Amino acid sequence: MDASLHEILMELSGSLPGCLHSSVIDRETGLSLTTISSGDPLDGAGADAYHNDLYRLTEVALSGGELGGPEGMVLTSAEARYVSIPLEGTNFLWLLVTRRETTVGFTQAIMRKHGPRVTESLKALLH
Repeated sequence: MDASLHEILMELSGSLPGCLHSSVIDRETGLSLTTISSGDPLDGAGADAYHNDLYRLTEVALSGGELGGPEGMVLTSAEARYVSIPLEGTNFLWLLVTRRETTVGFTQAIMRKHGPRVTESLKALLH
């Protein structure tokens, strides 16, 4: 049996150094379908909704331009990095939040490697 979406996020969160939060967010509502977080769940839900809104605003601002819309987004704070990518063929974003010590490139490589697996599990869950 294939792993559930939650199990996949648990596995990836445990293997990504400095991972603080991982979620799959509905781009229409900003609500997370599943979340793994080392902190307060309400803080995580707020981060998901806020990040989703920023992604949507960025998408609107960039659409129609010569360079096209975003294929992902990176935000940094004093303590963390927020990296998100849309999950192909769905209306969901995958967000990973790590400590600043974890490089953006490494996080993006993990997301590229495991993105198809996360997407397949998401689609199985929705159907």
